[in-house]
Amino acid sequence: MVLVFTLTTILLWFVVRDRHAETAQVNLAQLAHNIVPMLVFSDIDTAQRELALVGAQKDVLFIALRNTSQDVFSEYSAPSFIPPPEIYQHNAEQPYIVYSGVKMMLYHPVSFKGQVEGDLIMVIDLTNMLYWFIRLILMLAVLISVLFTISALLLSQVQRSALRPLLSLSELAQKVSREHDFQLRAKVVRNDEIGILTRSFNELLKRVDISQAELRQQLEQEQLQGLQLKQMVKTDPLTNLPNRLALNTMLKEITTESSGSAPLSCLMFIDLDNFKFVNDNFGHDAGDDTLIEVGKRISAIIRSNDLLCRLGGDEFALLLPNIESTDNAERLAGRIVSSINRPIVIKDTIMPIGISIGLAYTPLDTCSPMELLNCADDAMYAAKRAGKNNFQVYNKKASA
Repeated sequence: MVLVFTLTTILLWFVVRDRHAETAQVNLAQLAHNIVPMLVFSDIDTAQRELALVGAQKDVLFIALRNTSQDVFSEYSAPSFIPPPEIYQHNAEQPYIVYSGVKMMLYHPVSFKGQVEGDLIMVIDLTNMLYWFIRLILMLAVLISVLFTISALLLSQVQRSALRPLLSLSELAQKVSREHDFQLRAKVVRNDEIGILTRSFNELLKRVDISQAELRQQLEQEQLQGLQLKQMVKTDPLTNLPNRLALNTMLKEITTESSGSAPLSCLMFIDLDNFKFVNDNFGHDAGDDTLIEVGKRISAIIRSNDLLCRLGGDEFALLLPNIESTDNAERLAGRIVSSINRPIVIKDTIMPIGISIGLAYTPLDTCSPMELLNCADDAMYAAKRAGKNNFQVYNKKASA
């Protein structure tokens, strides 16, 4: 729109300027007709008065009358205007116009009975006309701006009124996308195509909401199943104690390859004495019940953050993280031995079992999970060799 307005303004300026030039040419032709007798009869004074009368007009800067020899016969010049030399270089046998900035130079021949007797030169200042034109254009620009603003406001009002349901749908879609709330619904206010679109959009939200609810329920079930499966993978099915996998995971957490600032922890490798005798003479059911009872007794005397695991068969492992001293672990080992030595009655029969425990420490003995398990296992066999039903602490020199 600005480009069109600019091009229109330029075109309008040329039209106004040409119209002004045509008027000036007509006036100059009338002046040539009136002044020709003065030129023919060499009446310079009268010619001077005639030119001064024309020069009194506001926009006329200069007017001159020349003879056929292009000598100036008479001229008038405004006080602020100095005629440039090139103004006299043209010989006007035909009317024509030359533009120079905001000045217009007109040439018109002076003829008497078909014979050219000289010419007239007139210089007109277009500054006032330019100012008038600029004011006119500014007024038009203001008027057009006001009309455009009013039209834009009216059009915006009409658009908002007509497209308000679509705008509401768009805002609702953005809100649903941002908040993921598919329970939102758009209000149906019209029964035309937009109303049909609104109802269809609500139906889409309803279906997505149902799908989301079903998907959430399915994900919750799968997560629950995953947790159960993960728990089963790390749990011994007989005693419901953590298994070897759980032990290995926690061993990796408390051990480190560097023995610098690691806290003191203890691993007990536990093996039941005479458990094969129980299975062979009282049956595997009695053996299973014995293992369950052993797990319960040990669990009852350890801390909540200690980890008791069944490794398989009659082997258990007890991991004590962050203990204050080795004495605490050894006192606990003695309590475990005493607890298991109390009669274990299965189906009215005392199970003749004992317990052997091997203790190893990290980082004192090793910082490797597997080596720690091997050290505790070596200590347990040392307890077996020492007569069973007791505990032994890992000794590097004895193992070597």
